Amino acid sequence: MADTAPDERDPLGARRARVRTWERKSLPAQAPSRPRQRTAVVTVHGVADQAPGDTVRTLAALLTTRPPDGVRYSEAASDCLMLQVPPLEGSVPATPDPHETPPAMKALRQSLRSDFQRPGWLDKAARGEHHGELRAQVATYEASVRTTPAVPARREEQPAGRSEDRSEVRSKVRSDDRPDQGIAFTDYLLFKAQRGGTPAEPYECRRIWLTRTDANAADEPARRIDFHEMYWADLSRLSSALPPILTELFTILFRLSKLARDTIDQARKGAEVARAPAAAQRGWRRLSRLQTALDWSFAHLLSNLFLQSVLTGLFIVLMSVLNGGAPAGSGGGGSTANSAKLVLAVAGPVLAAWWLAYRWVRSWPARVVLVLEAALAGAVLYLGYATPWVLGLAVLVLLAVLCDAGLRLADRRFVSTRQVGLVFLAASYAIIAATMWDAPSVFPPAQDPPGYAAVPSGPLAPEDDVWVWWTKAALRAFEVSLLGSYVWWGVAAFLLLFWIFRGVRQAGLGPEARASVTTARLGLFVSMTSFTAVGMVIWATSHQVLENAAGKWGYHPWLFELQQEVAADFWGFQLLLEPLSARVLPAESFLTLRYVYSTASFCAVAVLLFALILYILSMLVPSVMAELKRDVGSASDLGRWLTGGYERLEDFVSLVALVSAVIGIVIGLLLLAEATQLIAPFFIAELKLLLIIGGLQSQTMLAPFVTGSVSALGALSLLGRTLSKYAPWLRAPLDAMLDIDNYLREFPRGAIPRARIFARYVALLEHLKEEGATRVVIVSHSQGTVITADLLRYLAYRGRRDDASRAAVLGRWLEEIEVHLFTAGSPLRQLYAARFPDLYRWVLDGPEIRDLGVDRWTNVFTAGDYVGRWIWQPAPEGVQRGAAFYEPGAVALDDPPRKELCIGGGAHTHYFDADPDNDEVARCIDELIGRLNAADATTTTPR
Repeated sequence: MADTAPDERDPLGARRARVRTWERKSLPAQAPSRPRQRTAVVTVHGVADQAPGDTVRTLAALLTTRPPDGVRYSEAASDCLMLQVPPLEGSVPATPDPHETPPAMKALRQSLRSDFQRPGWLDKAARGEHHGELRAQVATYEASVRTTPAVPARREEQPAGRSEDRSEVRSKVRSDDRPDQGIAFTDYLLFKAQRGGTPAEPYECRRIWLTRTDANAADEPARRIDFHEMYWADLSRLSSALPPILTELFTILFRLSKLARDTIDQARKGAEVARAPAAAQRGWRRLSRLQTALDWSFAHLLSNLFLQSVLTGLFIVLMSVLNGGAPAGSGGGGSTANSAKLVLAVAGPVLAAWWLAYRWVRSWPARVVLVLEAALAGAVLYLGYATPWVLGLAVLVLLAVLCDAGLRLADRRFVSTRQVGLVFLAASYAIIAATMWDAPSVFPPAQDPPGYAAVPSGPLAPEDDVWVWWTKAALRAFEVSLLGSYVWWGVAAFLLLFWIFRGVRQAGLGPEARASVTTARLGLFVSMTSFTAVGMVIWATSHQVLENAAGKWGYHPWLFELQQEVAADFWGFQLLLEPLSARVLPAESFLTLRYVYSTASFCAVAVLLFALILYILSMLVPSVMAELKRDVGSASDLGRWLTGGYERLEDFVSLVALVSAVIGIVIGLLLLAEATQLIAPFFIAELKLLLIIGGLQSQTMLAPFVTGSVSALGALSLLGRTLSKYAPWLRAPLDAMLDIDNYLREFPRGAIPRARIFARYVALLEHLKEEGATRVVIVSHSQGTVITADLLRYLAYRGRRDDASRAAVLGRWLEEIEVHLFTAGSPLRQLYAARFPDLYRWVLDGPEIRDLGVDRWTNVFTAGDYVGRWIWQPAPEGVQRGAAFYEPGAVALDDPPRKELCIGGGAHTHYFDADPDNDEVARCIDELIGRLNAADATTTTPR
């Protein structure tokens, strides 16, 4: 479908040109003339959770209401384009195989290290392709990837009054035109996405036509400017049926740790390929092993141990509910249990018969027989088996199904998680089965005992009550998972200490090594502390319900030894525990003690987490106030404060990580000693007193923490889009973290975010090519600047290759036309190059516009932008701390065709607002849209 274009010489009449037609009207024959220059603007938004169309409308409003002097923009029309988005092929084509299930050993290897970090991954991935040429092609490509920065071509001095022609600039390419690690990583993700069977998708693109009139150029007619939106927020979130709060928590808890692991692994690989000194390579290998061991055991072992604790707790609570809300051993609830058993005896056979009849049984006589068999099975189930046995087995089956569904979801993002989780589930069920082996018979006697009757006459003895046996079996499985968690923390604490000291040695190799180590520490620390905090919150909100469901019957712990206690005097605190006879205590009291002892570590974790949060808040509060347009002093003060905070962040994170490791060792040893009595008996009372004091302090801190964290997380996630619109400063840090994670994610294979975003971006640029655009101006903000820069670099690289792929054809077209780039609040240097130096070394070297294939690049930033500011390293060194650097309109770089300037105070989310503070932004964008060339201004070709 084609749209009627507004008359470019009649802005007022253009507003009436909104009628859509299927065919353009034929135009009278005209004499041949030079093609008119057609300018297309592509807007790329920043951090996600924005509504489609917001960015292009905001930019159009800025240019319409705050145009430069003498320039006028008026809206002509707006519509939507429906584009087809096929998957984008990488340098190495792949055959889609969406049903490929990796073998167990392959999944285990991928969980330990990304395929991208393994030598020969392309050749191994192509073994199933059965094409000798392809295998040779992938081997050649992998051998061509460089890990050292390319040497840029020398910039020759131009005679006075002469500027470089665009063709001359384009001809001066890098002396080393091989793909670097950043381009290779993009090719890797595209290859994996194509192998994963990423489907073609539609994209509804918002478009606004503006008419630009320049009073300063009398010979230039009014012309149409097409503004298109490249919207990617819907592709940068975990696609799932779960609420956003769960998927975002899932990302924070585990993905940041894996991101830290990949950063160290990339540094290790870079040192090996670059042939660094043997001592440096050996140090990176050791640090990589420690990082991998901590990350893998955290994401696969500790998380599954915690999952088993949750499942056994749920089992105890559900069995209590089925028993009429009565705890085990109370003798009540027989009527409710029998009702539940009746429902199960009816629903189970009926659903099974329906499914068999739907899938396999076709004849009516066979279906009648199937119904009779189902009725007989229901009667036998209800009359022939004891109620607690039937309900207990049903709950175990239900929990196993739910657990497997959750593990399948996790396995799509963390390979081999399901395999490990099923092993832990089988172990828990084996413990439950072994305990229930000595329970009363599954077959009820001729006359039901009181515990099974509809109206119980009194409680059974614990050894005869199957409800008690189920609870006892679940508590034993709970003990095993809890002790496993204690052992994990005890071992991990020592690994953390070695990891800290090894990181200190590697950080001394240079600024890039220091950046990689800091990223690893920050990712692992945030993941582990967040996991601990969430675990404590879950236990704090559920322990009372769990203890009530467990009951008051006497429980003899299986693994946790109980000693008789005496009065103790420890650091001025008095402790007097009631003596425990025969090492037996009520089940609810056992859970209470476990809750107190286990939460003793939360006090220390909360202090460390609070210290990190306090530091980040103190660094960002002035920027947040600037987001709210409050007076925070001069732009120089704002900029220098934020810069100083980022410079000291690495040292602070190192200190917090070291303290965390030491505290982890102490707490891990205390918990293990208390649980297994490894310390001499005369220390037991003092040890338990120390744990109880920590537990009581933790419980005091948990109450407000539970309320505050649940409320804050719920508001940030469930009200994400509303907060992004009306209070963006609340969501921006969380969105930035989630978008960085998703942009570097390689699982699930069929929905890799970067591959889908690039495919949509390419489809939009191909549409502009078909429309005959001769100048493309890309206006990007925040994360959108990273997406744009990576894609343009990749297309420029592909365009220099002699092939007929879509990416290569598009790259060569971009070389033939004018491409201008405007970036605002770009995190290329401040976040990506600072945290992932091996993938973004080209930014650290000072990005060359030739690498991106653009003709002009203008970058603007505010002094208090906590996401991104300058891109090119200013000279002289240290000028970022100078007051003049952050003054409004201060030009940090004026090296045509590159330009960079600070637009004054402010933060991250108001670059395109239509207010006087952004007049410089509007002027810079209009400068890139620019006037027509002299030859184009003298010709008028009707459309």
